[in-house]
Amino acid sequence: MANTISRPIARCAALSLSAFLLGGCDGDDSMGPLDVVVTEVDGIGLEQPAAVIHDPVDDVYLVSNISGAPADRDGSGFISKLSPDGEVLDLHWVRLFGPDLALNSPRGMAIRGDSLFVADLDCVRLFQRTEGTGVARVCLDGSTYLSDVDVGPEGSIFVADAGLQAGANGLEASGSDAVYRVVLEAGRQGSTLAQSPELGHPSGLAVGTRGIFVTTFGTGEIFRLTPAGERTSVIPASGRSFDGIVFLPDGGFAYSSSSESTIHLVTGEGRIVRLLEDIPEPGALGYDEARNRILVPLLSENRILFVDLPDEPDDAL
Repeated sequence: MANTISRPIARCAALSLSAFLLGGCDGDDSMGPLDVVVTEVDGIGLEQPAAVIHDPVDDVYLVSNISGAPADRDGSGFISKLSPDGEVLDLHWVRLFGPDLALNSPRGMAIRGDSLFVADLDCVRLFQRTEGTGVARVCLDGSTYLSDVDVGPEGSIFVADAGLQAGANGLEASGSDAVYRVVLEAGRQGSTLAQSPELGHPSGLAVGTRGIFVTTFGTGEIFRLTPAGERTSVIPASGRSFDGIVFLPDGGFAYSSSSESTIHLVTGEGRIVRLLEDIPEPGALGYDEARNRILVPLLSENRILFVDLPDEPDDAL
């Protein structure tokens, strides 16, 4: 069921990135609210949706569903296909069984050509984009909790490992925190761009001409990696829990914070807006460029938000 409402962007309406990093967010809404259209999609059978992406060729949304304990190899995961209006086209578009095919804890996804890549615990699973049939899997030795995947401009596959595993009291650190680059065309070779428990549990990836942006779940940081693995900070560690991140056409980006229950937007001019708040457990973000729409899965509530942005957010601010 889809319900469309209009919401004002809350607080921080015109802060610069430097002011945001200095903690000057609260209480500054002198520019007035910025209205966005939010469509809430729920009651359609999703089970712990972790990520949403747009397939621009078929103009559909793909949703990864964990549907079980986040670190269990229970084969309960699946991928749903929705229309941009929120209609369920196929709830269990990908639901496979068997030791080599089943999805266990599918999270971040990415599309390249006719291939769909899905991050699933210690493997990247490859499906045919239009049919949803399983093609291959690439498992990364030593990884424990692959959280996101993205495609670089040159076609390489980049994968984040959050460095988590099942423990006595839920998820606990495994020490495998890493960002990998996988080149499927070269005999499935790859390289480790960064690997250390000090990475702070990498949770989200956005890869483009601006570099490789990584959000962290454990330290609340966004850092940038070069293809050579050189690391610089974009937003310093803050002790929060950041999740998904997606680039926007104006040169900015949006990211989600589960600890704050928010979505933030950084415009191309470096302005920060708190796009949404009071949304529990936002996951890996997607972006529909045709509609200028951010796609937000809410894992604990089994629903999705479509957030339609103004055409020129900097001008609207």
